[in-house]
Amino acid sequence: SRWRHFMVLFWLFLDVIVNIALGMTPFIDNFSHLGGFIYGVCCGLSTIERLAVGFFSLTNGKFSHIRNTIVRFLGLIISVIMIMVTTILLVESDGESTPCHACRYISCVPFPPNTDDRWWNCDDCDFVSADLFQATDGSGLYTDVSLECPSGETEDIIIIDEGFTEKDKVRRKLPKYCRMFCDDVFK
Repeated sequence: SRWRHFMVLFWLFLDVIVNIALGMTPFIDNFSHLGGFIYGVCCGLSTIERLAVGFFSLTNGKFSHIRNTIVRFLGLIISVIMIMVTTILLVESDGESTPCHACRYISCVPFPPNTDDRWWNCDDCDFVSADLFQATDGSGLYTDVSLECPSGETEDIIIIDEGFTEKDKVRRKLPKYCRMFCDDVFK
């Protein structure tokens, strides 16, 4: 019976680790996972059943009933307060700005790290726009790009040496140019 309880705890711990790892990928908000975990713990505390005497070597002391009742009410109170606070924050937000700019690193981790050939990046360079300028000699080569960085600043980049004649090839290189030349890659 005790082994079964340890296995339940092991699988719960493994589930938490897998959800945190999934939350580090793009388009999955780790704050949702973290919030669900915290709410789940608080709601679990408010509905927790008392453990049997002897489980995990617990003894039944004088104040165990009082302590369990306090823990249950605390879990309920914290759950209600957190739901109210997060609801107010959600209603008051504009959907564009964030009070925590460094929190983006909790929700996304570039992978694989320490390489330029990543599967995903956690910046706004995939959404940049640019104006292309062609050579006037009729060769069809693109000479330079006027790149609008995510922060709103403009960078002029000379690309004539790369020999691009197709817009699509230049368009695919825009995120790389953004990461190379823009000082701020976030909105």
